[in-house]
Amino acid sequence: MSYQIKDCILESELEDVKHLLLSLDLSFEEVTETIMIYDEDKLIGTGSIDSNIIKMIAVLPAYQGLNVTSLIMSELTQRMYLKGIHKYFLYTQPKSVILFENFDLNLIMQTNSIALFENKINPINDYLTQLKHKLPKKQGLRASLVMNCNPMTNGHLYLIEKAAKENDDVLLFLVEENRSVFSFKDRFQIVKNAIKHLSNVILIPSGPYIISSLTFPTYFLKTLSAASLAYMELDVMIFNQYFMPILEIDRRYVGDEPKDPMTNQYNQTMKKIFENKLIIIDRITHQDQVISASYVRKLAKEKRFDDIKKIVPDATYEFLISLDGQAIFHD
Repeated sequence: MSYQIKDCILESELEDVKHLLLSLDLSFEEVTETIMIYDEDKLIGTGSIDSNIIKMIAVLPAYQGLNVTSLIMSELTQRMYLKGIHKYFLYTQPKSVILFENFDLNLIMQTNSIALFENKINPINDYLTQLKHKLPKKQGLRASLVMNCNPMTNGHLYLIEKAAKENDDVLLFLVEENRSVFSFKDRFQIVKNAIKHLSNVILIPSGPYIISSLTFPTYFLKTLSAASLAYMELDVMIFNQYFMPILEIDRRYVGDEPKDPMTNQYNQTMKKIFENKLIIIDRITHQDQVISASYVRKLAKEKRFDDIKKIVPDATYEFLISLDGQAIFHD
């Protein structure tokens, strides 16, 4: 049987794809590109790429088992290969796990609502083993922190210092995804300068498996949804199953979150999965105001640098008053 492959370009085609997905209990997400599979003039299947992530593969029930999924996978992986993308991932529903295990993929994690695969180029176990070899040998208690620091505040610094004081060493994973107001490069340099006095804190780029477009894409939208809940569970389960044992992490520290519903729910998810391995620290305040990165960004936009100086480390303040820092909020 011969099928035709088309790119989804027209709005009417997109509506047809959304209708097909909906009929199979799937929802459309914004992606880099989408293809459609036709049997003559009938849309029978679809699949999408979001950078190096394959998602939203759907085939009409009457055509399942007729190699349509194989055709979609072959087309999408070939397109990534031509773009120089050799490491890729795939999202699917739990009920389709058996199907995709036949495509020479490794299952990273499966929850009640989603399953995440990766191809076999530098899989997560190898990635973390390589990272482990770069770390100092563990001595005593090892804690971990995951932070975005957009930008770094005294609240972040307080949490890092507390973890450093209560543990022999601390792995500080800085979110590498460049979807924040401050670039990863700038955030990394600010944090690096701010923690110079903490010899037992190791600053590490978070990589693809922590709060990223792969594991938690909805984090950066800051809106709670069914998708957000599913992704945050996946993100935390990956950290618990892979990062903690391979990197010999005993505890993860977080600050409590009284205002941001997304972060608060993420904390609750961690509490459920990590149990006694999670340490929640009360947020510090300044003049009865919870110190937050969003508040610092507001002050920076208003050029209230005297107020900023009171609630951020010197490294953050120096960057914000620099030409590069002020250019971020230039109208």
